[in-house]
Amino acid sequence: MMGAPSARKQHKGTGQAIDGQLRPTYARIDASALGHNLRRVASHVGEHCRVLAVVKADAYGHGAVDAAQTFVAAGAWGLAVSLVEEGVALREAGIGAPIVVLGGVYPGSQDVIVHRRLTPVVWSLDHLTMLAGAVRRTGAQPCPVHLNIDTGMSRLGARPSELPALLDWWVADGGRTLRLEGAMTHLACADDPADDISSARQLALFSEALQGLAARGLKVELRHASNSAGIVRFPEAHLDMVRPGIALYGAAADVKVELPGLRLAMAVCSRVQAVRELPKGSRISYGGTHVLQRDARVAVVPVGYGDGYPCAMSGKAQMLVRGHRCNVLGRITMDVCMLDVTDLPDVCVGERVTVMGRQDGETLGIHELAAWADVIPYEVTCGISKRVPRLYG
Repeated sequence: MMGAPSARKQHKGTGQAIDGQLRPTYARIDASALGHNLRRVASHVGEHCRVLAVVKADAYGHGAVDAAQTFVAAGAWGLAVSLVEEGVALREAGIGAPIVVLGGVYPGSQDVIVHRRLTPVVWSLDHLTMLAGAVRRTGAQPCPVHLNIDTGMSRLGARPSELPALLDWWVADGGRTLRLEGAMTHLACADDPADDISSARQLALFSEALQGLAARGLKVELRHASNSAGIVRFPEAHLDMVRPGIALYGAAADVKVELPGLRLAMAVCSRVQAVRELPKGSRISYGGTHVLQRDARVAVVPVGYGDGYPCAMSGKAQMLVRGHRCNVLGRITMDVCMLDVTDLPDVCVGERVTVMGRQDGETLGIHELAAWADVIPYEVTCGISKRVPRLYG
């Protein structure tokens, strides 16, 4: 399951290619929704708190370059990626806003980071020495970095006990090669409405660590801890900057922690490829797991797990045709799935199908698809594959 390049041509109807693709399956990205969501987050956290828009993993499947440009235009202070390569792609697209690389400094990446004016997250002496060496070799200006402090996620970051050695290095460097612009932590349980204690403990540890930095004369400009769920649940953790990810795309890890007023930015659409008239007792798709209990009209839709429509949704998923929910029959295959359109007279080849999104007043939302597939909502949009073009409009 991977991200996809974006396309800008609009789908005109049957018989019209989408940037050379004849198959009518595509994901429409609502750029106005992306901008709206960024502004909604900014309004929620207030004018004194900056927004670092997370566009890693191809902007959660929405197209990193287009999404990044939209977020910057809507007022984002900067952008966050996971990989140096993702940051380079944004720079090559002409984006000049700050780009924070959350994934750290891999050996060999330090020269690219400095050359491309990226802002790496650091948490080890190896990171500091590699970056400092790159700055000295190139004669570049001091490289801005953000210190990741592990307060309980136990993933990446410096444990509080490891901080003294890092602070000693910074004091000795005196800002000649690296500029400590920010300090961050990541909340492990922000999306769990029943768990306030874990996040409160993490925020207390983060505050203590920041006091330790200040005691050594290392005052940071940007303190940040809140992801999308933290923005909603912990106003005290907004600090100087927040890092929304899934909220910018109109969703949340759980509906209970969703910021009100967001708009889902992605819709996945297709059209009926074929219509079959099948008698009662016909077995549908691989394994014949679904047996028709009546004579039926079955539409074949060119969407399958090769497009990121998980086979795990077989027997549960629905799609919209003419604003009505139609059941997906049998196993979802790599390239197509079968849809029961018996109760919709005269459905024909070329009929519009909505896989996710709104159609004629009815909605199939991201949380519903995630429940059918037994995944988290992030996986729904991130999983839409390369062969599904993204259309901005």
